[in-house]
Amino acid sequence: MSGTFIETFWRDIIARYPTWMLDTVGMLIWHEAIYFGAAIPFILMDCVPALRKYKLQKDSVNTFGRYMKVVGHVLFSHVMQMMLMAIFHFVAPLCGVRYDGNLESVWAIARLVVVSFFIEDFWFYWLHRLLHHGVWYKYIHKMHHEYQAPNSLSGEYAHPAETLILGVGTIIGPLCLATHITSVYIWIGIRLLQVVECHSGYDFPWSPRKFIPFWGGAEFHDFHHETFTGNYASTFTIWDHVFGTDVKYRDRKVARLKAAEKEGKVASKQA
Repeated sequence: MSGTFIETFWRDIIARYPTWMLDTVGMLIWHEAIYFGAAIPFILMDCVPALRKYKLQKDSVNTFGRYMKVVGHVLFSHVMQMMLMAIFHFVAPLCGVRYDGNLESVWAIARLVVVSFFIEDFWFYWLHRLLHHGVWYKYIHKMHHEYQAPNSLSGEYAHPAETLILGVGTIIGPLCLATHITSVYIWIGIRLLQVVECHSGYDFPWSPRKFIPFWGGAEFHDFHHETFTGNYASTFTIWDHVFGTDVKYRDRKVARLKAAEKEGKVASKQA
């Protein structure tokens, strides 16, 4: 990326701000911009009747009061996540993460994002599954399930302990593979887009799951919120299928498909 506008812009940034600010305050600003920037379009969609047919739980209504409650806690949660980034700031240089003006190649960034998704997904699957048991659910994870029908802002509506426990999985990949802090920014941004989409409550013809193999998306994760069981992974459908925690989800899909086929046959006969 030598000589590009992005590299010039980045060199100006590192000349102005110390690395601890890039890892904490800078990451917080980036977090807010991506998270709320991605969530707002879905909020506006709730006001468009024509898009109602794409809503997964059509009877659910997101009120202004609900959104405000979620926003208040999410902002607090984001500040809590600065604790993870503060830890990252001290550990990252030991793992080879650079803060200079020489950015990584597109291929290196792509490798980081893909591998980090798989690492995070595996971590999330097991820790999330644990959080559905006993005191873990009662005192920690239950808060995230306050809304049976999730919305685009509720992805990070969670107990502070859950934020830290599951958040660890997000930084393992960068600590193992990233060699530049800007790559970490890109990974965090893409991960946030995924969090917002899978909690959006909408499944469109252009949703990622229609094009990316094994991608769960909103349709997969919405089932988890609706039924409080199964579909524990954050991004992919792989681990739930391997360990048999998506059986109820698959059974319902088959039942709905058969019901739709039956209704189609009845309608054709009546015509």
